[in-house]
Amino acid sequence: MIKVNSFPSSLEAAHALTRALLYQINTSGTKNFHLAISGGTTPVGLFRLWAEDYKSIIPWGRLHLYWVDERCVPPEDSDSNYGMTKRILLDNVSIPIMQIHRIHGEDIPEIEVKRYSFLVEKLLIKENLCPVFDCILLGIGVDGHTSSLFPGQNYLLNSPEIYAVSVHPQTRLKRIALTGLPILHAKKVFFYVLGKNKTDVLKEVIKGNDNYPAGYIISRLDASELFTDSL
Repeated sequence: MIKVNSFPSSLEAAHALTRALLYQINTSGTKNFHLAISGGTTPVGLFRLWAEDYKSIIPWGRLHLYWVDERCVPPEDSDSNYGMTKRILLDNVSIPIMQIHRIHGEDIPEIEVKRYSFLVEKLLIKENLCPVFDCILLGIGVDGHTSSLFPGQNYLLNSPEIYAVSVHPQTRLKRIALTGLPILHAKKVFFYVLGKNKTDVLKEVIKGNDNYPAGYIISRLDASELFTDSL
């Protein structure tokens, strides 16, 4: 059962999520903390908050940063998840560059998923042969997708691969996405969802509706929390 944290505003939700993340980092008992983040428009305000209010509080030197998914575009493209995070967050905090592990969206997707999967497997501890992130930050789309795993792509939820190529059902743009298995193996998963336009789908995924990839994931997670202003 997912723990639902609902707030009157996106700012309050962002502060609460950040405090929860800091608790995970500070109680992890490990030197390095492996965090996978999502992109899109939803986390822009969250990352700006980290770069301003939490700039001297988050232990950047301990963070190894990964991406949940990436659009297959160069980092300079306005659609690049890494590009957005770099401008809003990374250029403004003191995280060591060698601890920033971006997905190369500009490279051939079928080759990049293998390279990035190998990198993640090399750097993370494994459980049941699956790499284990300390924390994964996920969003949920109005169609119930998460991590660029869209409705009708159940094969990616059950894939034995760590990362895989997905295709946006409308734009047909290829993406590189973390699959279901490593999400379910993460020590902690936080969902950050904003906007009243997501209220209806959020109610469904919270119930674990398997018609939505986010619902499939939530129904099978042991340790997850939702931070939202949508309910």
